[in-house]
Amino acid sequence: MEQLEQAKAAALKFVAARVRTRQEVVQQLHKKGYPQEIIAAVIAFLQEYQYLDDAAYCKAWIHDKMQFHPCGRQKMAFELAKKVPDRQLIQQSLEQYFSREEELELALAAAYKKLNGSAAVRPEQLSRFLYSKGYDGVIIARVLDRQEIIQQLDQKQKDNNF
Repeated sequence: MEQLEQAKAAALKFVAARVRTRQEVVQQLHKKGYPQEIIAAVIAFLQEYQYLDDAAYCKAWIHDKMQFHPCGRQKMAFELAKKVPDRQLIQQSLEQYFSREEELELALAAAYKKLNGSAAVRPEQLSRFLYSKGYDGVIIARVLDRQEIIQQLDQKQKDNNF
């Protein structure tokens, strides 16, 4: 019983620092050497008192990612999967909190930044850059179809040919 209380205290201290996922708490307690049955009891306790909520974690994580480290849906899903094993929850969260329009706007902002920061950028380079940021082919095609992007790419090529 004492080991259970120690595990609860360790878990509470861990979740007090910032929002954590169920998987993170399990890993932390496992790392500290607690047996599986104690970990399961602690997880049940934390969920009962709403200290763990993977759906709320996904929402907050997506919001923060969009604000501070924008990237595409594919990269977000990959990074979230490291913290939340429920792929269905990840997909639902992305659909709910990260619209295709928002993703396109972030991709356009990244493209403009790349174009303004480089002397010469070819369309295939811009495409690879956006792909590396986690944007899918549909979003990349929509960015490359934008008239103002086409004009900037053409201008960069003309400037470099002289």
